[in-house]
Amino acid sequence: MAKTAEDNFRIEVWDREERALSETISRSPDSTVSQAAWQAAIRRRPGMLLIHYNSRHVMEKILTPGEVKIPPQTIIDGSVHAGLDVALGDLREWHVLRAWCRSCSHHATVKPAGLIERYGKGALFSSIERALFCTSCDRGGPVRLEIHRLPRN
Repeated sequence: MAKTAEDNFRIEVWDREERALSETISRSPDSTVSQAAWQAAIRRRPGMLLIHYNSRHVMEKILTPGEVKIPPQTIIDGSVHAGLDVALGDLREWHVLRAWCRSCSHHATVKPAGLIERYGKGALFSSIERALFCTSCDRGGPVRLEIHRLPRN
């Protein structure tokens, strides 16, 4: 994403010594969006140094509590969510889940509301994927959940 003059707010992940930038999580012209991204980054990046900027001004800097669970290269080499565990409560009404069986490649749409009712909003994808089974080959796992957006009208 190209940086514009309007992308004032950004969140970066640095190594603990603050020598190397691991990733830029968010760029936004909107302070409210940036604050929401900051709160999510604190939860999703345990044991990492986060810096929240407004242009060049450091608004917040924190070494998040917890131990590093994900090697930084996993985050950089993959997509935004590579190696991260998503909670059901993070999903929005426009999200659709698709479950893929890694054994037979069968896939099906899964309603997030049903999973939330069964497992709760705090349930992480990693625990749900272990509990799901394929209705085509009847093997328990491994199932992979993917997040997709509903098509717009």
